[in-house]
Amino acid sequence: MTQRDADLRKSVFSRTAMGRGPYVARPPYVMPRWLRRVLLGLLALLLVLLALVACHEEQKPETLARSKLTGARLTTGPICLEEAVDVSSSMLAYTAQRERAERELFGFAKRELQPTDSLTTAFFSGSAKVTLPPTSLQSLTAPAPPPGALENGTLLTPAVVELVKSRLVNPQPCASRALVMITDAELGDDLPQLEAAIYAASYTRIYAVSPIGGRGSLNGGLLGAISVYEFHGGGTAGRIASVLDDARPLDVIFGDILADLTGQRLTKTESDS
Repeated sequence: MTQRDADLRKSVFSRTAMGRGPYVARPPYVMPRWLRRVLLGLLALLLVLLALVACHEEQKPETLARSKLTGARLTTGPICLEEAVDVSSSMLAYTAQRERAERELFGFAKRELQPTDSLTTAFFSGSAKVTLPPTSLQSLTAPAPPPGALENGTLLTPAVVELVKSRLVNPQPCASRALVMITDAELGDDLPQLEAAIYAASYTRIYAVSPIGGRGSLNGGLLGAISVYEFHGGGTAGRIASVLDDARPLDVIFGDILADLTGQRLTKTESDS
């Protein structure tokens, strides 16, 4: 007799669910004590990290209008900022943001800097032109006028060369001379030529101020030593970028650079802390 025949000989009752014993539910899962402790420890660590991040973000200045330089100024002579502004097609969208930040910078300079601290501005794409010769930062109220037509491309070398030439217009000693490039850092320069121009310019500091996106082509050799700041446009996306990338508003980055050059710290004013 086959197994199939044996099954057919069984009664209908024995082949139904009712004929098989009562249903017994499985006991509920009980998490091991060690696993509960691990999860609670991870949760506590996460809360501590969130508190530290929130505290750090709270201390960051949000605008130069409500910021100041704290501590004694260690640089005793004039600070000379030489600004190279990238006006290639990829950077045109940030023009209004940069001009707002510069107006904030000029108001900040009247409060926090010395009359001998100066700014020079050159614009560059495939060629370059200086539209603001060395000028006291305290005397400025509006951004440098835009240049006429420039050649296509993104070459920093011509801007550095033109900035060096502009020093002859209003010669002055500088205790600290810094190049501040506003660019997405996607440069097309011949690297040896660019490095030679930068060495000849005798900068004590070089900064790249860039939209979110990293160092771009600023890698290797002298370019790898450039300090890179990333700026954001505010709002929710800006707050997220501040936490994840340490990005800051563009005007605040100007303040951070000045603090680095003077040996001070940029902090919130008391009314904003």
